[in-house]
Amino acid sequence: MPTTKVETPLADPLFEREVAKRLSFWWRRRGVDINHVITRFADLPGHRVFSGPFPLAGPEGDPAELFAIVTCVLSHDRDADFRRSYALAVRDALGARIPADRVFLSFEPTDPADHFAPGDTWAEPSEEIL
Repeated sequence: MPTTKVETPLADPLFEREVAKRLSFWWRRRGVDINHVITRFADLPGHRVFSGPFPLAGPEGDPAELFAIVTCVLSHDRDADFRRSYALAVRDALGARIPADRVFLSFEPTDPADHFAPGDTWAEPSEEIL
């Protein structure tokens, strides 16, 4: 279940939905069930994020100071070319509102067997619990 977390001072539900849609379709073109793609947004006030001693954005949220810190959790089997391709997809999806040079992206490789979702067999209570 690939998960992308976008932290940004830009809080716009329409923008968030468009980004989630674009990323979901990118994954679908690569064979991932669209219902397994998670995109999360978290509000991150720019005056609380620093590059060295300098805030990335002022308290007023000037559109010229927008940025995004993006963390992608995906299978440890995905190679560098795949990750680079997804990084470009993320940058492009955010690019409508956030300048490409202000998108900071990292990957957290994970074992997909360590992730569970509703509908997986773990969702049924075992008799030991009952």
